Amino acid sequence: MTRLGPFSLAALLRCGAGRMSAKNEMLNWSLSTPMPEPRSDYVAGVVGGKMIVAGGTFWTGSKGNWIKKQFSASTHAFDPESQTWEKLPDLPVPLGAAGGTVIGDKLYVIGGFTGSQVNRRIFVLEKRPGAYAWTDAGEAPFDRVYPRVVAVGASLYAVGGTTKFEPRDPTGTCCSSKTATRSLMVLDTSHMQNGWRELASFPGPLRFYFSAETDGHSIWMFSGIYQDGPTAPITTYDDVDRYDIARGQWETGKKLPHVSQATNPPSPVFVGDGIVLINDFRKVWKLDLAKQTYLELSPLPQAAALDRFVWVNHKIIGASGENFIESPRRRSEWVFIGRFGK
Repeated sequence: MTRLGPFSLAALLRCGAGRMSAKNEMLNWSLSTPMPEPRSDYVAGVVGGKMIVAGGTFWTGSKGNWIKKQFSASTHAFDPESQTWEKLPDLPVPLGAAGGTVIGDKLYVIGGFTGSQVNRRIFVLEKRPGAYAWTDAGEAPFDRVYPRVVAVGASLYAVGGTTKFEPRDPTGTCCSSKTATRSLMVLDTSHMQNGWRELASFPGPLRFYFSAETDGHSIWMFSGIYQDGPTAPITTYDDVDRYDIARGQWETGKKLPHVSQATNPPSPVFVGDGIVLINDFRKVWKLDLAKQTYLELSPLPQAAALDRFVWVNHKIIGASGENFIESPRRRSEWVFIGRFGK
């Protein structure tokens, strides 16, 4: 494991130099059409030019009397142009805390918890003539809850997660991390019959509930927590690690700014020559991948912990998640749209 050093010209080009840069631009946020069936712990991606939100969790009850965490099979699509929502076919099973990514305009969903067991099926959403549809693409050979999943080409990479769903109490308050894993697994979706391969485990402290993104050449990990059982103290990390796919090696990067203010990992989205990181206290930064520097951008208009932002039609879009208006279990209906401009 080595510290990231200055990038070569080739690395600059690999990270997107020459494409759209936000370095000298402002990020302007607005609120859009509220999300139906607000939830957290979902999978999101872009299929058919729309942001897809699949599965997730929500709580029954109300402020001061939240009863139990529920797992959802609901799937919705958000059109960034009309800013409208469309109900799509449900996932084959209720599913929260899964991982997902888009390959070939198809959303792949792996792992997660159904409310009664860990899911091993791989579900794929695609847009067919006239409709979206789910298919079952087989079974993963491992149990994973909260895996972080990204795609490079046809390859699907699953980083970390736990092997069990570890609620802290019978109502489903989430989660300790005694079964956390450092694994990095890869599946070539163009040759599914070849199965999964295990790559080098991620470095640093054991943790889960981090976030991950790719620039097309590396897998980036941000933050993470560890809790050794329901009553143990929670440790929050500000680590940044990068897996160079070509070299098959992990490196450590510059630590996150102000991680102590956040209770969730920042939501990352790759934009041009950097990764925009959005935390649950409204703070937004752009990590310049070549220089390893953080530039603070305009904050979110509201404080919310979103599972995932996407980059679609030159906009950063994120939906729902968890807000802090009516205690941490309240799901948010907010939809955020970020546009770069002077």
